[in-house]
Amino acid sequence: MSDYYPIFVDLRLKPVLVVGGGNVAYRKVQTLLEHGAIVHIVSPDLIMELKDLVDSQRCFWANKEYSSEDIQDATIIFSCTEKDEVNANVSIDAQKNKRLINVVDDPEKCSFIVPSIMERGDLKIAVSTGGSSPIVARQIREQLQMQYGQEFEDYLSLLKEWRKKVKSGLSSEQKHVFWSKVTDGEILELIKKGRLSEAKGVVERCFRSLLD
Repeated sequence: MSDYYPIFVDLRLKPVLVVGGGNVAYRKVQTLLEHGAIVHIVSPDLIMELKDLVDSQRCFWANKEYSSEDIQDATIIFSCTEKDEVNANVSIDAQKNKRLINVVDDPEKCSFIVPSIMERGDLKIAVSTGGSSPIVARQIREQLQMQYGQEFEDYLSLLKEWRKKVKSGLSSEQKHVFWSKVTDGEILELIKKGRLSEAKGVVERCFRSLLD
């Protein structure tokens, strides 16, 4: 049985602490900002790419060594330093304060791990090996990227456009017929061939046919 419970978290406007200022911290901060978090970085030095992300609006930098009070109101914490002692202290402080902590490449100090993620618009597939082998997780993600192409972004966006209209305009039985029809593969195949307008027309006709 896995030790980790899989979950997707809404980080929009949530405070997140990142300890460290190197390449690993840069990648973490970049991803966190893309998902709407308010990021606080603690490190005596930052690589230039990371400095460029600091804007004192959603990304802040404390130019100092880590100390226990840096946790403050952080929802979750990432420790990305190359110093084992610092990573250990961050982990201990986080767990004392009942905060979620991820120490990069050190599962024993983590209360959560970050999966390898494949994204296609609203489609997100997270792959984890429970910390056993991040390389294998990345390999599986790469296989998924070949299986699920960019067409899924337009496909899911189109289906999302119709959710409210279908929810309010069709009966339960009609909803089942509608969603079964528009997800039977035809729409996706049209989009894959670059025929998005035609795909939209098929969805429109399917909906209207159920109103007759």
